[in-house]
Parts: sequence; structure tokens; C-alpha cells
Amino acid sequence: MDQKTDQDDALLVSRLRSGDRQAFEQLVHRHSALVGGIAYQVIGDSEGAADVAQETFLKVHRRLETLEDPTRFRAWLCGIARTTAIDWLRKKSKDQSLDKLEAEGKEPVAPTPKEGSLEQEELYAKVLRVVNGLPKVYRETMLMKHLEKLTYAQIAKKLNVTEATVESRLYRAKLMLKDALAEFYE
Repeated sequence: MDQKTDQDDALLVSRLRSGDRQAFEQLVHRHSALVGGIAYQVIGDSEGAADVAQETFLKVHRRLETLEDPTRFRAWLCGIARTTAIDWLRKKSKDQSLDKLEAEGKEPVAPTPKEGSLEQEELYAKVLRVVNGLPKVYRETMLMKHLEKLTYAQIAKKLNVTEATVESRLYRAKLMLKDALAEFYE
């Protein structure tokens, strides 16, 4: 896009921040094909792309105050569209999800030795080593979710990240744990 288009977007953003609802409609009209195209490119499904486009514009409306440079609206919008599409795909691909593995009974299962047994202590020590060996962002998120029993929203607020980031970090941490504790799988 050219500089004039960026300036036009910046003007619409400014009007929207001042409460002009029509400015948002104009931004949606101007960029709906772009957002839909990005979503379709990532997802490959027109119905899903339409859902992603709608969700993208909702996020844009909710997070507009986080846009630091209104002349970069288009780039910011493209990033949100791409991330939203990837998140949508992730949610739809439950066959890769650990939640589905758990539902199918394929979640890591430790043997159930007697309380205080050497085998239980070894497992506990191994789990602690693995969790402590996770990169800080994953370890922190994992502990907040499973020890503090916080919701995704609470974790996101505490870490100043999006809920999608929390979900992604938990998913990756679980994969790392799964690999490290593979010997305990059934």
C-alpha cells in the first residue's frame, strides 16, 4: 500500500478512537478482502476464513488502544489476522491436541506405586527436573495453570500476554513434558 492509504487509515483510527463508529465500518470495508485473503491462505477453507475475518475485526476493535502507530494499522491488522487464523487452525486440529489424547486415554500416566515408594519418589524427582528444565516462559505458565489453578484469562493478565499466547505456551510445555516423560506412557 502507499503512504496516502496509510495516512487515510491513521485518520480513520483517530476518528474511531474519538468515538466515530462509521470510521470502524470504513476500516472493515477497506480491509475485509485483505483479512479474508490472509485467513483463507492460512486455513484453506472459505467458511473458516469468514469466521476468522469476523473474529479478527472484533479483536481489532477491542485492542485498538494497543496500536502505537496508526500509520502502521494495515501491518498491525495483518498480524492479528494471521495470528487469529493460526489460532483457529490450532483449535480445529484436535487430533494433535493433548486434550484429545487425554480423552482417548493416551495422556502420560505414571505407574501407581505405593505411597512413599522408591518408584514414586523417582517419578516425582524426574517430573520436577523436567518442569524446572523448561524454558522460563513455559515453566511459569505451566505452574500458574496447574499449581495456582489460574484460568487462561488470569494467566494472560498476570503475564501481560494474550490468552492465545497462554494456550500456545501450555500446549508447547505439555509437548516438552510428554517427550521428556515418554517412558511413563502406556
